[in-house]
Amino acid sequence: MGFLISICIAAICIALYKMLVPENKFSGQISFLCVCVFLLTGISAVSGAEIDLSADPYELGADENYIEFSQITEEQARKRVGTEMREKITTILAEREIFPEEIHVIINISGLYGIDISQVKLVFNAGEQAAADAAADVLSRELPEDIKIVTEVR
Repeated sequence: MGFLISICIAAICIALYKMLVPENKFSGQISFLCVCVFLLTGISAVSGAEIDLSADPYELGADENYIEFSQITEEQARKRVGTEMREKITTILAEREIFPEEIHVIINISGLYGIDISQVKLVFNAGEQAAADAAADVLSRELPEDIKIVTEVR
């Protein structure tokens, strides 16, 4: 930034100086002097500038903030998909008056835009085996075939 400021100030000063000096037999020497001053300013600005080319700004392995951000984003996506799936399952089962104690959804996030629901686990209280079997039957018809439905009676 200092390099650009130095060059701009030198260019403005030289332009003003050339405008103030009248055209006469010394105009060639004055122009040469102005060019020398401009070059000297540019060289001193470059030699004083600190340019660091040692770090690659796009190296993902060294950028911990990027990795942390992607982990946070993945966790938020997992929670949102899990919550929406639980709400959908609760609604489907509530229409048939089936109320499990717990609903667990296993979600896999792989690659870019790859969200996969692999398993739904329903937990029922002891003595509700008929409700567990009915819930498994209903969900196997309502959900895609690739989602495994597991029921557990405690």
